[in-house]
Amino acid sequence: MRDTVRTALARSLSAALLLALLAGCGAPAGADSGSSAAGAQFSGPVSEESVLSSTAEPEADNRETSSSTEPEVQALTEEDVLNMAAGTVLTAEELSGLDADLLFTESALTDEVFARMDGVSYPEGCTVSRDDLRYLRVLHIGFDGEVHLGEMVCNKSISADLLEIFRGLYDAQYPIEKMLLIDEYGGDDEASMADNNTSCFNYRTVSGSDHLSAHAYGLAVDVNPLYNPYVTSAGYFPANSGDYVDRSADTPYKIDETDLCYRLFTDHGFFWGGNWNSVKDYQHFVMED
Repeated sequence: MRDTVRTALARSLSAALLLALLAGCGAPAGADSGSSAAGAQFSGPVSEESVLSSTAEPEADNRETSSSTEPEVQALTEEDVLNMAAGTVLTAEELSGLDADLLFTESALTDEVFARMDGVSYPEGCTVSRDDLRYLRVLHIGFDGEVHLGEMVCNKSISADLLEIFRGLYDAQYPIEKMLLIDEYGGDDEASMADNNTSCFNYRTVSGSDHLSAHAYGLAVDVNPLYNPYVTSAGYFPANSGDYVDRSADTPYKIDETDLCYRLFTDHGFFWGGNWNSVKDYQHFVMED
């Protein structure tokens, strides 16, 4: 009987020692001394393969992903720009690599350009020879801060001056809202001014008279006319320019003797209508004989 008890005790002690040993092997070094050995789980020896498997880099995902990037904007050539319609807005990316000098051009009136003018700014009975006129293409900064393509018809005697002036304004980021042929407005000077369009040639008389205007010869340019109106004792033009008649007020896009536009035009020999006595034509620069 005592042998049986001894055997049972020995087995119990052996089992307890084995559990203690197993708990000690399974506990990590530095484990909290308050941890319960009974909660430890032993999963058997760890093989080299299982270690490598658990630390291996995950396999690359070969699935195709959709790209959200915008397509690259292609730079334009000089020919691309010259073939674009006036008023087109150009981005910096499109203009990259282009020499801006090549985009300030003059040419004789092509049949395509003259077809737009014929019967409009160049009416039947026009006494100015087509050969005396030149078609200009320039860049200008719009009121939106973007680069726009501009166009103008002028007398050949001032074409080189105008190219230099508008290049200077462009380089200085001087804002000109629009620069289209007045034929886009049916040759209507009032409509062109009301839309703040900068223009030159238009075979017409001076308002309220039968004398040909300097515009009829392509020798005068009106710049940002809505903000720089034509003012007489009888009123002002365009009709929607009333907020800009008072030249002592701090109004936007105002041309005065401190303005870059004034300085460039007068440096090239133009006279400014804002200096006239009987009327004031603040938009108007003219090359007088």
